Amino acid sequence: MKNILFILVVCLMVSVVNAAPNADARQERRQQLVHEYLTRAISSADLNKENEFGDTPVFTAAQNGDVNSILKFGQRAASGSFLLRTGKNGNNVFHVARNAQTFQALARVLRKFYPSDYKIKIRQMMNQRNQQGETPVQAQINYGRADTFRIAFPYTELYEKIMTVKSKMDKGGLVAEVAKTEAAAVLEMSKDFSGRTIAQAARDNASAPGMDKVVAFFNENASYL
Repeated sequence: MKNILFILVVCLMVSVVNAAPNADARQERRQQLVHEYLTRAISSADLNKENEFGDTPVFTAAQNGDVNSILKFGQRAASGSFLLRTGKNGNNVFHVARNAQTFQALARVLRKFYPSDYKIKIRQMMNQRNQQGETPVQAQINYGRADTFRIAFPYTELYEKIMTVKSKMDKGGLVAEVAKTEAAAVLEMSKDFSGRTIAQAARDNASAPGMDKVVAFFNENASYL
C-alpha cells in the first residue's frame, strides 16, 4: 500500500513539474501569435477585420496592453472609425483596455482623428454601457484595475453628477435637501444591470492595488453609493 502511495506521489510531482514549462510554452506561443497578428494588421492597415475570436486588431492590442501597436494603428489608419466599433458583449475598446497606459494611448489616437470634437467622442465612449450594463470605468473596476480610474472617471456623466450633488450637499439647508433627491438618481445611474453600484464594485475589489484610493473617493464624495 505504501509503495502504491509513493508511486502516486511521485507521478503527481512529475506532473506538476512538467505542467509549469508546458504552461509557459503555451503562453509564449500565444504571445507570439498575437504579435504576428498585430504586425500583419499594421502592415495591411486592415483594422476592421476580425480574428477567429471576433476581435479587431485594436481590441486585441487593447486587451494585451500593446501601446506600440495602438499608436501605429493611429499612424496607418485612414480614419478613426476603427476605434468607435462595438465588440463582443457590447464592449468598446476602453472597456477592455489592459491598464492606464493603454487607456492613454487609445485616447491619444482618438484625439488625433477627432481633434475638434474629441471631448464629445470620448464622453460618449466613457458613458457607453456593455451587455452587463457596465461603462468602461465600471468594467475596469470589476477587473480590479484601479490605475485607470483617475484617468477615465472625470470623462463620465456619473462623475459630473456626483460632484454636482456633493457641492449642493456641502452648502446645507434647502439646497442640500433637494440634492438628496438628485442623489437617488445618481445611485441608480451608478448601477450595472446586476444592481451593483460602482462604489460597491470598488469595495468588493478592495484588495486590488490602488483600489483603496477609489474606495476613499466614493466614501468622501458619494457615501450614498
